[in-house]
Amino acid sequence: MDSPLFGEHVFTTVDSEVARYYLDSYLQGERSNRELDKRISGLYGQYRNTIPSREELKGISQEYSVDFASLFLADLLLKNECNNKLNKAFMLHLDNLTIAGVNFSSYMLLFVPGWDYAESGHLTGADFKAPRVMATKLGVENYLVELPPTGSVEQNAEYVAKDIIHHSRAEKGIILAGASSAGPAIHLALAELLSEKERGAVKAWLNIGGILQGSPLIDYYQQWPHSWFFNLAVWDQGWDKDAILSMGTSLSRTRFSRLRIESDLLIINYLGVPLSGQLTKFSIEKYPLLKSEGPNDGLTLLTDAIAPNSMTIVALGSDHYFAEDPEIDKKTIALMALIMTYLEKGITRC
Repeated sequence: MDSPLFGEHVFTTVDSEVARYYLDSYLQGERSNRELDKRISGLYGQYRNTIPSREELKGISQEYSVDFASLFLADLLLKNECNNKLNKAFMLHLDNLTIAGVNFSSYMLLFVPGWDYAESGHLTGADFKAPRVMATKLGVENYLVELPPTGSVEQNAEYVAKDIIHHSRAEKGIILAGASSAGPAIHLALAELLSEKERGAVKAWLNIGGILQGSPLIDYYQQWPHSWFFNLAVWDQGWDKDAILSMGTSLSRTRFSRLRIESDLLIINYLGVPLSGQLTKFSIEKYPLLKSEGPNDGLTLLTDAIAPNSMTIVALGSDHYFAEDPEIDKKTIALMALIMTYLEKGITRC
């Protein structure tokens, strides 16, 4: 299937006829199924100024299909005026990968790596090696926050907080970029581990597929008989089981619900929104395990990767494993340039 969507062509299969019609016809402005058109339009009427909750999106998936719900969420996000402008600006930065006109000497990038970055980061991109090299070539001061590679959310948050305090002495605006498991650690550090003055040094947070409300996969592997294989893998790898459980949905959602970031901070999500025909080798077996819960990226539910008081860039066709995107390193730098441009213009909230 090849349909133009959000300014790009979508080459993929979908999971249902209703998703095919929505993608090929409805979103192209063509109305040929009166009954279905009425149902879809009614659905839009329910979400004029908001997006569905996790449970609402699950219900939409059950009534229509998961691919339909994923596309519906993406369209709602992009109908938001701030998100729409942000996504268009991102594409412009991607086409012209420079930071010309931006006072980048006033900023410092802190890259916060993902799970097991020391061992598998070269495969998953969790170590941010390539974006750091590109940032250095562009003359942007940057550092890697050296977390415990397989630490808990709480442990990692302490390291993030300490690095923010340390680097704030340079009196530059700090921009945090964190992927996957780094997301909840950054959220916790900003909300609870820093004073107002210390938090003020951080000007922006780029949340790249952050599992802010945990991964249902961790819950899945706590059930018998999967728990037997999970415990064996944890023992074999020498991991701390409690550290992994800190990223399960129960603890993560409880943590997320209490966290508040009381500052004028620019927060941008880079959200992968895959359709069922666009899964990478890393998510193709995981995505179906989460499908009953609604749209997901192969590790977490899509709505659970959106930070509070934030704007969102929709990466349609990408799943959680962004390293599989051949342009992801270039896109990371374009995102950094975009963030600096927004900060220079004083844009921090929608």
